Amino acid sequence: MDLNYLYDLVEKENIQIYDCYIENANGIFINIDKINAIALNFNNLETTIDEKCVLSEELGHYYMDATYPLLSQDTILMSKQEYRAKKWSYYILVPFEKLKSAILKRNK
Repeated sequence: MDLNYLYDLVEKENIQIYDCYIENANGIFINIDKINAIALNFNNLETTIDEKCVLSEELGHYYMDATYPLLSQDTILMSKQEYRAKKWSYYILVPFEKLKSAILKRNK
């Protein structure tokens, strides 16, 4: 999985990307009135691996409809939605077949 693939998904889904300082986060997915955007804190993303991990998680919020109000205090809802987004991210970054193949190679 390369970073260009993730940006292709962003373009395909018509999601806007913004460079933005976000306190205590490297990225955030925003959906307001059916307008989708991802804000990335590029100053904190030191490598393309960091960028890929953050971007894939934010796309996970989009694809899994795993959102919550920006100022939410509902930690249970937030944890559930973060879990759903990260699960999508892990799947897209390390597809099951590649994971299975790596495990089989390790066991030989």
